Amino acid sequence: MRGPQWVADVVDLYAGDDRPAHIYRRDDVTSVTTTRGELRDAVSRRAGALAELGVRAGHRVGVFAGDPEAFLPAFLALLWLGAVAVPLPPPPPVGRRDAWRATVQDALALVHPRLVCGPADTLDAFGTGPAEVVALDGRPVAAVPVAALADGPAHAAPVRLPPQAPAYTQFTSGSTGRSRAVLVTRGSLAANSAAIKAGISLDPDRDVGVCWLPLHHDMGLVGFGCAALTAGVPVVYLPTASFLRDPGSWMRTVSAYRGTVTFGPSFAFGLAARRARPDDVAALDLSALRILGCGAEPINAATLQRFVAAYAPANLDAAALTPCYGLAEATLAVSFAAGLRADAAGTVDCGRPVPGHEVAVVDAAGSSCPAGQVGEIWVRGPSVAAGYLDQPAPETFRSDGWLRTGDLGYLDGGGLYVTGRAKDLLVVRGANTDPQRVEWAASTVPGVRDGGAVAFTRPGEETEEVVVVVECAPNAADAVPDAVRAAVAEGLGLAVAEVVRVRPGAVPKTTSGKPRRRETRRRYLAGELVG
Repeated sequence: MRGPQWVADVVDLYAGDDRPAHIYRRDDVTSVTTTRGELRDAVSRRAGALAELGVRAGHRVGVFAGDPEAFLPAFLALLWLGAVAVPLPPPPPVGRRDAWRATVQDALALVHPRLVCGPADTLDAFGTGPAEVVALDGRPVAAVPVAALADGPAHAAPVRLPPQAPAYTQFTSGSTGRSRAVLVTRGSLAANSAAIKAGISLDPDRDVGVCWLPLHHDMGLVGFGCAALTAGVPVVYLPTASFLRDPGSWMRTVSAYRGTVTFGPSFAFGLAARRARPDDVAALDLSALRILGCGAEPINAATLQRFVAAYAPANLDAAALTPCYGLAEATLAVSFAAGLRADAAGTVDCGRPVPGHEVAVVDAAGSSCPAGQVGEIWVRGPSVAAGYLDQPAPETFRSDGWLRTGDLGYLDGGGLYVTGRAKDLLVVRGANTDPQRVEWAASTVPGVRDGGAVAFTRPGEETEEVVVVVECAPNAADAVPDAVRAAVAEGLGLAVAEVVRVRPGAVPKTTSGKPRRRETRRRYLAGELVG
């Protein structure tokens, strides 16, 4: 297969095209636009520089994500060469850098890269400078600043490889355990990019994407870095740190650029709604927005409703809401919904499978569940990845093509309702409760940060007991623990044995913002949570 479905081939076709490809927004008044032709030239030059450094097809290369303007041309250059890109998380703005270095070291030790590249300040933060080396298992790995790749010789054309050739590795979120490296092939990346284009009807003559999502995570990398690019849709990139510092910057950017497509996880909608100020919202125009996607974690219907209410004065159409479901093992997208629908328990309809893919819900025996019955979600189709890098997982990637997701849900009327993770279930006195429902109830308490609640169980005398960890501001009321117990008891009829208050940022999170429940539980039992 050599058609334009390959991401690098699409970039090659951009030669001489002066239409915008990427717009990098630095603040509310400053931005830099890269045309399609400029992007093609930048990718070709970086591919040439990497080739001079000895990078060949199949070699693995770590790339620190962070600044989209630095990361995207380097990532695309690796696809151009047929090398295997390994997107790595950037350093946190403040604090927790030791944990970040440990995470990156673990990732690099798993993939054994040929070299590592990134912004010079990121390499410095990691503990190495430009042209120095990273020590991995006693083996030196060159560290190269991405700026040094910009002046490389043009690499004539993308390297031709078959669909099963690896394109990049995507580290899983690790919400239920240690993260693993998903091996995404050129074929699965092309298939999912095409499925996303068809699933939400991307149109280069109409659409403008807006993305603040981290590019080492599949929603940002595949959805905007690859799918939008292959569909010819220009994307405005807002730095992730800008959104986290000022959540209002998300919708200001959508308004300023007449954005039509944007996505985020549930916690981001809650954060943006909570920080929205009426006077600021009234100055916006969101009428062009037709796809307001929400995914990457179980979706809280009440959170989306609060977001719509907060931004309705800016001409936001509630019909733009697009709940979705996906996972790294399926490259990214599995299903899209049209509008917000939820069952009586608040579980959101995540829609129908993307074109060319199947979704099944099965019981413990592997038999299909009837409509409305909760079981494990299985996915099959050309977007399913090749497996985990150097880690056999036949229980996950089955020989018949089905991917066992480990997620729970049910089908009803053709729609997929995702209820949670099988390994996260709270089992108390023989009854199962999805932890996110406890967390949602806790998050309604004033003083608890949106997305800052984690629920799990601990051993008790008679049965497992529920513990809720909540991130609170230092000035939060002393009554928060009692209020959390009351909210969970009233909403779910569940007793909470202990509420642990911790400082903001103390709860371990995945790359997509989901709480790492098993890690939080481990730290709690070990007495390692920072209050």
